[in-house]
Amino acid sequence: MSEAGAAAAQTADWVAAWSEALRTVEVDVLHAEDLLRRLHRDPEYVPEVPAGDTWTSPDVVGPVPAQFAERARRLLARQEEVGAALEEAMHHVRHQTRALAKLDRAESRPVFLDTAV
Repeated sequence: MSEAGAAAAQTADWVAAWSEALRTVEVDVLHAEDLLRRLHRDPEYVPEVPAGDTWTSPDVVGPVPAQFAERARRLLARQEEVGAALEEAMHHVRHQTRALAKLDRAESRPVFLDTAV
């Protein structure tokens, strides 16, 4: 294979790797967006958490190819929106948990009222 052919193949592999990496992140963002929609729509919804499901960093080297720059910017904006929405949801849950804990403590103590007869 010529040097030009090897460089073209390497470039094609690089572009394909970035395309797959962006696709993987897009799927993760779609799942997070769907989770938020379901939680807002149905307060009783409890998502299943897959056991041992961990995120793995895409194996890409170098800058995002120019042809994917706008796609990557839009994806970053969506990630930031989802992150902010998840942060807000966690804050709401913590607030509700603290409020419920206060109610539980208040209801568990006996209350006596001493009045003169």
